[in-house]
Amino acid sequence: MDLKAFFNPKSVVVCGASNQKGKFGNQILRNMRNIGYKGNIYLVNPYREEILGVKAYPKIRDLPEIPDLAIIVLSPEKVLNSARACIEFGVKNIMIEASFLNAEMEDELTKLARKHSVRVIGSNTIGFINFTDNFTTSIIPVRCNFNGAGRIGYMAASGGLAGGCGWWSPNQEVGFSKIAHLGKACDVQKHEVLQYLVEDPATDVILLHLVRFDQNLLNTIARFHKEKPILYLKANQSNPCEILKDAGAIPVETYHDLFEMGKAFIQAPLLQGNKVGLIGPSSGALTLITTKLPVYGFELGKLSDETKEIIQEKVIHPSNTDQTLNPVDYWPPIRFDGEEVGQKYSTGIRALLNDMNIDAVIVVLEIFKEIEFDIPKYFGSLKQEYPNKPIVAACIQVERPSLQRMTEGLDRIQMLYYMHDVERAVKALWTLRYFQENLQSN
Repeated sequence: MDLKAFFNPKSVVVCGASNQKGKFGNQILRNMRNIGYKGNIYLVNPYREEILGVKAYPKIRDLPEIPDLAIIVLSPEKVLNSARACIEFGVKNIMIEASFLNAEMEDELTKLARKHSVRVIGSNTIGFINFTDNFTTSIIPVRCNFNGAGRIGYMAASGGLAGGCGWWSPNQEVGFSKIAHLGKACDVQKHEVLQYLVEDPATDVILLHLVRFDQNLLNTIARFHKEKPILYLKANQSNPCEILKDAGAIPVETYHDLFEMGKAFIQAPLLQGNKVGLIGPSSGALTLITTKLPVYGFELGKLSDETKEIIQEKVIHPSNTDQTLNPVDYWPPIRFDGEEVGQKYSTGIRALLNDMNIDAVIVVLEIFKEIEFDIPKYFGSLKQEYPNKPIVAACIQVERPSLQRMTEGLDRIQMLYYMHDVERAVKALWTLRYFQENLQSN
């Protein structure tokens, strides 16, 4: 199966292109221009000679070449005739958008596809977005990708949620590679798109938010789940789907967790064990996390004497007589000074990561202006120094003026972090460990 023409065609025709701003046939063209598509764009509109500076043709047979992909964005009663005209002209890939075809029309469309060996996506799809190669068929606005092309592939049952990713992203600066919505899927099916994403070198992790899972999709997950992480949220939560988990997909609990857990695979290595090191500024903040660790199968690692010595001498306050030293509570600092606090964090994190009894470190950040520090300066080289141990920042309370600077710093060094909900930091470690265990299973 080859779906390249749907994601990255060399040429495309929009049947039903419109000169009216706000019409789907106009928005598709605007999106292609906005995203920077470099292939040949053709338009079919019998009433216009050009639209947005692009030449329009009365009929598809008037085009100077057979395009790789035809996008049909017409009212339902016109779709079948347009599809037949595309097929007669020699087009082998058709996407039908925003047309609510009845069952009889859908059946006829499927028969046309089978008879002529043509691949069809839709009807009623909002389209695809390919940030990697700067192509989109979306009828929903697509901005110039504010995060840059990312490494996350996403397939959704909801056109609104899928299309929204053309202008929305999760809290952290994590970009998408490909976004797919199949609509009614009269021909091309979910398992084919999943396999395309698995084989796509620009995609490192795959997110699924679907309602129905047929056997072909389950078989595809089972076949490829060790090649790339496949995370899923079943849209109909009233009917949980354990068979997805049995096939090797990784479950998440909420819609935003789908993206928040997915980004962990982009910004952190897989987790090899269950021993966690924890550092932060207060027992209250640290307790919020320590109570969640056993829920997800983790425990605090027992530190070596060498690690304890470093923490006692260079990190914690002299009045702190705690002998376990994990979690590391550095509060209070000698004075409210960002340089001092940044150095305590840096020294403590390194001590934990150097310890053979620690598999991952969670860094609890509570920052107000007087103790704000330069994140890249103190954290910038940690991932390079310790490439095999996940480092996750849990931002519990950060004063508003410091928040943007802090998150920009974390984004710059690509350190995994979670805002406000500390449990997500623990969930992220669980997700990384879950996939690692999948790799090791038979």
